[in-house]
Amino acid sequence: MTARIKKYGLIGETLTYSFSKDYFSKKFEKEGIKDSRYELFELKSIEDFCTLIEENDFSGLNVTIPYKELV
Repeated sequence: MTARIKKYGLIGETLTYSFSKDYFSKKFEKEGIKDSRYELFELKSIEDFCTLIEENDFSGLNVTIPYKELV
């Protein structure tokens, strides 16, 4: 039986400045959390949000401006 990988991430318009992926990846490693991944998801439009959610099984998300209030 294969363990399910928990997917976490950050949603935003432009994420080149974000330190979140590096931070959470290191935190998971330090804490021995092997079943979790943190990724960045740049959306060019909030309309892409529904597709992203439908195509992924997220365990948690962070959202930046300009999408924070819309999500």
